[in-house]
Amino acid sequence: MRGRENKRESVKEKVRRKEEEEGEMEGIGDLEEQEELRRRQFEREYLAWLKFSAREIAESLRRLSAERREEIFAFYEMVLREPEKMHSPLSSDERKRLERILGGGARDEHASVSASGASGASERAVKAGERLRSVVLLKTPAVVFAHAIFPTSSLFDVGVAMHRRFFVRGRWFAVISLNASYLEIASDAMLRYMLEHELIQGEMYEELARMNVRHLSPELKGAYHEAARIEAIRRTGISEEEVRSEEELIRELSLKAPIVPTAFASSSIYLHILRNYKAFEKFGWESRDEIEREWERNSLEFASWIDFSVHSFGVFVSELKRLVRSAGEFAVEFV
Repeated sequence: MRGRENKRESVKEKVRRKEEEEGEMEGIGDLEEQEELRRRQFEREYLAWLKFSAREIAESLRRLSAERREEIFAFYEMVLREPEKMHSPLSSDERKRLERILGGGARDEHASVSASGASGASERAVKAGERLRSVVLLKTPAVVFAHAIFPTSSLFDVGVAMHRRFFVRGRWFAVISLNASYLEIASDAMLRYMLEHELIQGEMYEELARMNVRHLSPELKGAYHEAARIEAIRRTGISEEEVRSEEELIRELSLKAPIVPTAFASSSIYLHILRNYKAFEKFGWESRDEIEREWERNSLEFASWIDFSVHSFGVFVSELKRLVRSAGEFAVEFV
């Protein structure tokens, strides 16, 4: 995901918060109580981060027309009521297009193709279909944001794609979710680069999980993201100019699309699969080894966070509305 800057928490605020947390932990010996306290601390910090992020996002919303702002707020209200409706499946044609692109099927429309060349392209498309065969492909009007992992950004980074794995009703599901406008506007070269990046990064994180590495620092997340990006550039041969154009497209979309935290977006995907299980069952697989069976137990932890992710998104939306609408009232009063 690409980043945008905001102000960091001051050193004094960090020290004060750390002292408060250590004071709360002192004297607590029971592991379950400690875990519950850590969870409450995380929830407080996450909500504070969302509210800080809302300040910058509100600035972008204020630059949009009043009509567009209300459309975004209506979208937020709709997905708060029914989170699973934030996502929808790709059409058959959209899915076939991505399979072709991932197989190296993007060609200059004026180029001539020999019979053997056409056959080779067809074989590559088949291989691409194999790579995406067990992947659920979804789209959403939203852009997602998460805690910053890049040195150039200080509060959050934005993105138009997410690659996640969920355990639902006894089966594993790999999911790639894309921003619908990006899917429509991006060139074939951009889409191939994006898909490669998501798949490579997914392979990296699966390898880490198999080594029982469950938590990464922002710095390490950034390092893995960059390594996947470089490998995706190598595999696709995308030009530097096209990469810059893709980054600019993401920036533009982030300024006019609904923007949603990744925690809520992940919960939305999970609930979408759960509520439409029969439609997606063919993409799922049962645990293939002891490691995946161990992950089943860990997956219960994610499910336990869904209610909080929905609640925290509601707090974020309320803060956005307050900031945007109060600024409008201020302008009317004093202009």
